[in-house]
Amino acid sequence: MEQPALAQRPWTARQLILPVAAAAGVVACLVAVIIAARQTGGGGAPPEPGPMAMPAGAGYAAFTVERAEAGRLAVSGGTGASELALPPGTRVWVLEPAAPGDIRPGMQAAVIGVPNEVRNATIRAIVVGEGGTGGATAGPFAGHEALGEAAALPLVTGRVERVEAGRMVLATAAGEAAVWFAEGAPLFAARERTSEAIGPGDRVGVLLDAAGQPDPAAGLLVLPGE
Repeated sequence: MEQPALAQRPWTARQLILPVAAAAGVVACLVAVIIAARQTGGGGAPPEPGPMAMPAGAGYAAFTVERAEAGRLAVSGGTGASELALPPGTRVWVLEPAAPGDIRPGMQAAVIGVPNEVRNATIRAIVVGEGGTGGATAGPFAGHEALGEAAALPLVTGRVERVEAGRMVLATAAGEAAVWFAEGAPLFAARERTSEAIGPGDRVGVLLDAAGQPDPAAGLLVLPGE
């Protein structure tokens, strides 16, 4: 059966970080993805599950761009820094709206969500990219760093094995995981651009150095604003 195409909706930083009063109105959009994971290995009854454990990630901060100039960004939020200096050659990845047809085998993917106390999660974004260091989705980034929501974490990560019948199948550390797409799923492709693509209202994710300070030289992950 032919699967309906994913609607091309311009998800932005403002749309992803919504006030509590509007949460009920976006649940239908956020619950647009069903993840089915199958662990490979021996048979027998599975062990009783414990509390949901989240993977440890690199320290990062998310800032809102107030002004973009050559070699620097005036920002707010994050660690309180008011300016990010961009060394020459700073690498930039932009989270751009995507469709399932944009996904290819060999790409790296991450399902970003906010876990809760009942071993469930609200999906915030699905990010695909060309891969990076240590299994990252793009460069050094997993994909959640620009969302500006501390509780949003990569719940499932892996290499895309195939895309078929409205889903992508990932090879993860626990086995295969199938990610099903529904209309309106917040799917993004992390594509490498230049710093000229950054403008006011964008949200940028920056890794922190050993001293806890933003390190733009490691790269920037950008979620475009409105």
